[in-house]
Amino acid sequence: MKKYVSLLLALAMTLSLAACGGGNSSTPASSGSGSGTPSPSSTNPAGSDAAGSELPYYISDPSTITGKVTVYTTMEETQQEVLVDLWSKYYPDCEIEIQADSVGTLATRIRGDEQCDADVVIGGMFAADGDTYHDILQPYTAACDAEQLYHDETGYYTFYDVQVMCLIVNTALEAQLGVEIKGYNDLINDALNGKIILAAPDATSSGWRQVQTILAVMGDEFDDDKSWDYISKLMPLSFSTTSSKDVYNLVINGEYVAGLSYESTVAALINDGASDVECIYMSEGNTAMAGGAAIVKDAPNLPAAKAMMDLLSSAEFQDARAAVSAGRGSNGQCDLTLCGLPDDSTLGLVDLDFDYLAANKSAIMDKWNSMWADLH
Repeated sequence: MKKYVSLLLALAMTLSLAACGGGNSSTPASSGSGSGTPSPSSTNPAGSDAAGSELPYYISDPSTITGKVTVYTTMEETQQEVLVDLWSKYYPDCEIEIQADSVGTLATRIRGDEQCDADVVIGGMFAADGDTYHDILQPYTAACDAEQLYHDETGYYTFYDVQVMCLIVNTALEAQLGVEIKGYNDLINDALNGKIILAAPDATSSGWRQVQTILAVMGDEFDDDKSWDYISKLMPLSFSTTSSKDVYNLVINGEYVAGLSYESTVAALINDGASDVECIYMSEGNTAMAGGAAIVKDAPNLPAAKAMMDLLSSAEFQDARAAVSAGRGSNGQCDLTLCGLPDDSTLGLVDLDFDYLAANKSAIMDKWNSMWADLH
């Protein structure tokens, strides 16, 4: 009888152990994201979150993402908070350290510091930059690449942001003057003399993007005499600042009637309660420029750097960012209604020749500066 009971106990233990191990053996282990090809499923069977549900396919096995990931970024604080919250949710065992500054300063720091511990650079890098930063970066194709509406042909940048331009208009002052501003042509009005503010293109990214857009939509061909003739009429009516923030802040404060700015910033301010201002999409047309992030060459924590690119490429991150900053995401599955942005099909977008812009940026800047100097 004792032998019989012992055999039964042994058999029960064997069956129990088999049952415990069976789940793992039938589920393939994650091979890691970064191949650039999304999984047919929207989940990654390699891991699960705290609630036990399966992770999205663009999230790596959390047990493989540890240590610290150092992020150099141009993102403002609310966007940083979104990133930290999502990163901590999926990768609790990997600390995230953020150092924020302009992309020029961050790039100089990386180039000049042999002991630089940066793993990724997020923000400030655009499709028109060409190979400006390639010397400090390494290529990578993010997990959600197939969902992206914009791609970096060189393979260095992971896009998460799309910038389109706008005019910010103080509607109260507009009404007082009896003018209606719906586009660039409406700015050429003596009633607006000294009441328009723009950012210098050689000092701000918003100013440079506005010049690109004017050259694209105000002429018969990009960068032709007709577009520069428009600029020659706009300049005498305008005040130039070296700060993008001045443009929208001073229009909101009532010091200027109209400013040339970014969609995302203006939309976010309006969502946050800015009154008597409107985000105007130019009736003549617009341009879109994808911006993003990249992995630093010889990144100290390469697995975490890749996981960061995968997260940035996801609609989940881009939607969360849009909810707090009205940033237009590059992922085609993003929900623009989260921040009240119009579909880009309604904006009259004109394609930009990024190679031309990269090759001729200095010449365009020199021409702008020379024309401005002649006026003053």
